[in-house]
Amino acid sequence: MTTNTKNKSSRYFMHKYWGKKPAAGLSHLIDKYTQTGDTIIDPFAGYGVFCCEAYLKNRNVIVNDLNPIANFIARNLFSKDINISNVKKAWEKIKQDFIPYAKLWYEISIDNITYFPISILRSKDGLPIRFTYKNNRKTSTKEIPTKLAEKFCSYESNSKIYDWYPVVNIIENSRISAYPNMKVKDLFTKRTLACHAKLLSLIEKYSSGAEKDLLLIAFTANLANCSKLVPPIKSRGMLSQGAWMTGFYIGKTYIENNVLHYFENRLKKAIKGKENYLDALLGNLEIAPVTSDLRITNYDAKRIQLANNSVDYVFTDPPYGDSVPYFEQSIIWNSWLKLSPDYSQEIVISDSNQREKKYSSFEKDINSAISEIRRILKDNKYFSLTFHSLSGLEWKAVSNACIFNNFNVVDYEWLEQKTYPPRQLNRIKSIKGDVLVTFRKNPDPVCFHACDDEQFTSIIKDLITNTIQNGINDTNGIMMTIMEWVLRNMIIIGNVDVFKLLNNNYSLKADGRWGIK
Repeated sequence: MTTNTKNKSSRYFMHKYWGKKPAAGLSHLIDKYTQTGDTIIDPFAGYGVFCCEAYLKNRNVIVNDLNPIANFIARNLFSKDINISNVKKAWEKIKQDFIPYAKLWYEISIDNITYFPISILRSKDGLPIRFTYKNNRKTSTKEIPTKLAEKFCSYESNSKIYDWYPVVNIIENSRISAYPNMKVKDLFTKRTLACHAKLLSLIEKYSSGAEKDLLLIAFTANLANCSKLVPPIKSRGMLSQGAWMTGFYIGKTYIENNVLHYFENRLKKAIKGKENYLDALLGNLEIAPVTSDLRITNYDAKRIQLANNSVDYVFTDPPYGDSVPYFEQSIIWNSWLKLSPDYSQEIVISDSNQREKKYSSFEKDINSAISEIRRILKDNKYFSLTFHSLSGLEWKAVSNACIFNNFNVVDYEWLEQKTYPPRQLNRIKSIKGDVLVTFRKNPDPVCFHACDDEQFTSIIKDLITNTIQNGINDTNGIMMTIMEWVLRNMIIIGNVDVFKLLNNNYSLKADGRWGIK
């Protein structure tokens, strides 16, 4: 391949979809467990990172996800018939119409000097406080006089938006700050709502086909950037930007980013990622042309429409229970593309009272999905999964499902990542990274071991104690030891949360090391 290793991952940063695993940490699985021409499926493909790596290595891939935004991203990632020059030409036409509209909304005059703000700090009630702007290529900050800010707020309030934008209710869920009667439009100021609506209308006007889709990738990737969901990192300065995490929390102050400026940056990333993929695809011609098949499907993972014993290898990163309610949060993207997810079939734990998605249904659904993997996978072939969760109950559901379906562990490792989400970094009790387990499908009748909760609790406490005494005393090491022992010994976990056992019976020191009470 001609693609520089350093730039290899740029094709996986065209969009901000969650849960992307590092390609470098997964690529070896393709070489180890599959051969050229084999058929591979990822039932919860998300962005499609693993399937992309497999496709470039001439494996037939089925990129499956029930979330329509994931399908849209995958179609963009894998598209070959796209003219980047036409994308850039379309953007120049769009920009010509969009710049005057953006200036109408963003330009501000203070002391007879006109500024075009890049980012604006606003209070929760919407009052603009200060902004950043370019000054001879340097970023400078300017205070906004209160009277001028109030005048703008009056203008903003009285302005009408004539272009289409989604008026869609967000599913109420206090855990992710989705409150009663909250709509997608409430995530934006009127200014950014108007500018996004205008930009979308111009994309529709001046582009089509794969070129339009790439512009829409940049558009959807930019939505959260230019919403009320961008918090300031006050310790670094009031206009130092944090990242949109999970949920729809709007702080006491938030940063409102300039839609034109930030969209142009996202489009550059989308184009760079697309060029990177095409370079990788063409680079393969020097070794072996990619002649494999590609399918992007929208199957419910509990009912995959494939024949029995038809797949050579399965890789997946299954849902994490309540860590990320993917469909609920994807509304910020799906609604603008007029896509409608099948919420009823999502495998998730949701705190929303509007959804019947508790742990019991998650456990049942995960088992159904793993059963489908067993059905479509050929005998004695391999199935790899990565998993991260703070909750022992969620891992229990996955672990039990793999054991019930007679998947035997052949390899067990920790999937290292160069960076971790702040949620993991900021919690010393958190598992950082993901366990990566590879199983073999055993065609024989399953033979598992069950013990009552009291006996299991006693065994696990002894195992934790021995693990700590042997010098493994960080959360990752302890949980990995427990998980591996359970899977290799085919132990069915009952009503026991392993993580709670650790938390309730052992002491955690300030340096993140566990000790025996």
